[in-house]
Amino acid sequence: EIVNRLGWLTVSDEIVEQIHALTDFAQEVKNTGFRHVVLLGMGGSSLGPEVVRQTIGSADGFPELIVLDSTVPESVESVTKAIDPSRTLFLISSKSGGTIEPNSFYRHFRALVDQAIGSEAAGKRFVAITDPDTSLEELAHSEGFLTVFSNPSDIGGRYSVLSFFGLVPAALTGVDVASLLQRANRMREDCASSVESHSNPGAFLGAAIATLATAGRDKLTLVTSPSIGSFGLWAEQLIAESLGKDGKGVVPVADEPSIGVDSYGDDRFFVYLRVTGDDNLATDESIRLIAERGQPMVRLDLRDRYDLGAEFFRWEFATAVAGAIIKVNPFDQPNVQAAKNMTDSVLEAY
Repeated sequence: EIVNRLGWLTVSDEIVEQIHALTDFAQEVKNTGFRHVVLLGMGGSSLGPEVVRQTIGSADGFPELIVLDSTVPESVESVTKAIDPSRTLFLISSKSGGTIEPNSFYRHFRALVDQAIGSEAAGKRFVAITDPDTSLEELAHSEGFLTVFSNPSDIGGRYSVLSFFGLVPAALTGVDVASLLQRANRMREDCASSVESHSNPGAFLGAAIATLATAGRDKLTLVTSPSIGSFGLWAEQLIAESLGKDGKGVVPVADEPSIGVDSYGDDRFFVYLRVTGDDNLATDESIRLIAERGQPMVRLDLRDRYDLGAEFFRWEFATAVAGAIIKVNPFDQPNVQAAKNMTDSVLEAY
């Protein structure tokens, strides 16, 4: 099972070979005049793109990305009201291809597009991102989707941000995906097995997370510069879902309101992601006071927002290392699958 989930280590090599095709496709979408790209997905297929959206945003002239990953009726209604179905491209994003939520989203928005431009042309307003040979891929072919991006199957959802799941929506909004991948690949080189552990940034962070968690400091608290404040959205799922099982785990704390430094207990470990050029004065002072109280802390310096690519890889690598140290499988998801199975049974009975 572990061997079949290690594709994230090398997926950037495959994507780099398709960068030109991906950017050409993004340019075609821009030239068509689409105003919005709506990503319909859940969890791992949506959190990475949402972080890139909030951190980097859309380039001039490119469509705006909207991520819908909630079946709360008000959320669906909000997206429905925000778009013109005839000028929107929809990304149906699902690793398994059979996830209930994105499939339900598709039926809802397909009906709207059918009504707006007719059923014969409607399929060209949809793109599928999925593993090979899934039911979603079959649906895309049978209903005339614009295209299908077939992602390597040996990548779990929460490790997929540097694959098509994360980079297709980024490219469609004008993000320089080549730069994101370049930063990720530099980090990958720094984390290679030939690098000694104490100089390996991913291994060091993973060892720190696991060792401190074993000693009782299992509340991994993320502090960020303003421009990457959404990073915790993605890291929270990666860490909690990868390391929380078998009675063990690390609790990620993201986007926590500022509290007095004396209020933190001895169960904390702080990681400060600091972007050069941000307004960091208040955060720097808070971090200084926390460090003075003797709380363990690691500071990660980012040159700019595109170093997000490097951090995606570093944290994936660190999470895998931490899982090895605390002796849990960081790639399986027993409780997630159990919840899906229970949901299926409830809906079947209904």
